[in-house]
Amino acid sequence: MKVKHLVGAFLCVLGCYGCSSPKTEVKSPDGHIKMTLTVDENGTPFYNVSVNDSLLIENSKMGFVEGNGVILGGGFRIEKTTFDSKDETWTQPWGENKTNRNHYNEMAVTLDQKAQDRNIIIRFRLFDDGLGFRYEFPLQKNLNYFVIKEERTQFAMTGDHKAFWIPGDYDTQEYD
Repeated sequence: MKVKHLVGAFLCVLGCYGCSSPKTEVKSPDGHIKMTLTVDENGTPFYNVSVNDSLLIENSKMGFVEGNGVILGGGFRIEKTTFDSKDETWTQPWGENKTNRNHYNEMAVTLDQKAQDRNIIIRFRLFDDGLGFRYEFPLQKNLNYFVIKEERTQFAMTGDHKAFWIPGDYDTQEYD
């Protein structure tokens, strides 16, 4: 009788764990930056970033709207997560530093949008001094070619922090 109760309790815990929102995280090589990705009950991917256990970017939505109205921002579930690390040095022929260290931990999360038979990969790389991420759109029958109409990726900072960037179109002839 006790074995039946123990097995039943184990199956309940396992069932609750299987129904909970999948959560994935990756840390910088030195461990002081942590990025977490979750998918809510509507299938919307969110990420947040902590530095030294202090939240820097709170839960921020990720996604796109495609030119034909295809929304790549909801109805997802985490299909697969892979991790990788690199610590290599490369040499450049010019610039401030002759050699550069490329040291990061990477997490690639494949998100599956079952209802539309689509998937995307979000690849995060955490370095000791920051992070980056990109969306990858694998070739698939329902998403061979598309134009991004609207990007819905958010950056919900927790305070009035300074941010720096270089305009993406700075070198175009548009401003002559």
